[in-house]
Amino acid sequence: MSRTLPNVIRNAWQPSPTGPLMVARILDHSTSPEGLDVERIRFIEDGSLALDPAVPHLVSVLSGSLTLRDMDGGPPLHLAVTSHAYVPPGWEAQIKAPAGAELLRVSGATSAQARGARLLVRDEAFLAACAAASQELRWILTSQYLSRRIFLHHDATLLSKSGAPVSWYRTTMFDVAGLPPGDEGEPVFRMAYNSRTEFNVCYQVQGQARVRMADHPYREKDQAWGPWLPIDGDSTYHVNEAAGGQEEEISVDAGTGEERTSRNKHEVYIADGHVTLFCLFDPAPTGIERHRPGTYSDYEPLARVLGTERYEDFRRELVRFEEMVDTLSMAQARGGLESLRSSPMWRLYLEGRDAQMAHESALLAALASEGHGRDAILARWMTDPTR
Repeated sequence: MSRTLPNVIRNAWQPSPTGPLMVARILDHSTSPEGLDVERIRFIEDGSLALDPAVPHLVSVLSGSLTLRDMDGGPPLHLAVTSHAYVPPGWEAQIKAPAGAELLRVSGATSAQARGARLLVRDEAFLAACAAASQELRWILTSQYLSRRIFLHHDATLLSKSGAPVSWYRTTMFDVAGLPPGDEGEPVFRMAYNSRTEFNVCYQVQGQARVRMADHPYREKDQAWGPWLPIDGDSTYHVNEAAGGQEEEISVDAGTGEERTSRNKHEVYIADGHVTLFCLFDPAPTGIERHRPGTYSDYEPLARVLGTERYEDFRRELVRFEEMVDTLSMAQARGGLESLRSSPMWRLYLEGRDAQMAHESALLAALASEGHGRDAILARWMTDPTR
């Protein structure tokens, strides 16, 4: 079966007619299954960029720094690498940035794709402190990846064209050395997003990286595959088989009689390095799901998660930290963080950071005991206690 969009999109950088910018238009709302516009933008000189106030936007800084200013005269927001903003419709915003700055922008096609009406700023220093004694909440370190979950299913940001909330993650996938081997003998990441689409904007790639998509029909054994496609820092790989599309396979579980759908089965190989990317899921995962090494893992369908005791426990833990993240992130963007360093919010930040480091230390010790070398690969991605 043919796919309507390429699985790997190469950046085509073009000068902007509106300023000293180079723009790579990655996805267009009229053809992408998510119904969103996706652009990478580089400032080749000091300059500015106005955001269309008629539609909602996600803005993430890839390099350098920028100032996000309300054109009605509000105080400016200063955003740097690891800073992210949701800009709702009606917010007359202008971005100012020096030469060399780069950002990623995801925009809705209409104001109807705004789930939220409030400006949000999220800084990863505070996202990394969202952890309870029982679990990590937004900063998820596993043996395969580091997932920085900036916006989740319940966050009021963008909607896809289907009306579903989308999520926004910054993820680093690690070298595959020491993972279970695939069917052909080499270790790979195995994924099958049977209930959602995902695009992955790669911008930091070290070593050799590639992705391949399974051919239909899907099989437990002797799966046929498309070619390996190289990934670099100027590419986006798009897992774009959508619900109800021609590629979706439907089957019935012989034991339960439950109808199952299968799509977006793929593998990723990374050697001698890592891949850091921004990914958007439609619909958004809830935040409690994790991939399992050696399996074709998925973020579970929402119907199996929302309303469950496991999810409600997760939300109760998470809600304690959400005001902290938003308050401290906004204070940092406005230059007022010092005034909060003796506040309850700051104490909660320190509590969450300590819990996060404890989870990471336990994971590293467990991997070291397995003896496959994964602990050495993960060590550089541990939370920095001086942040």
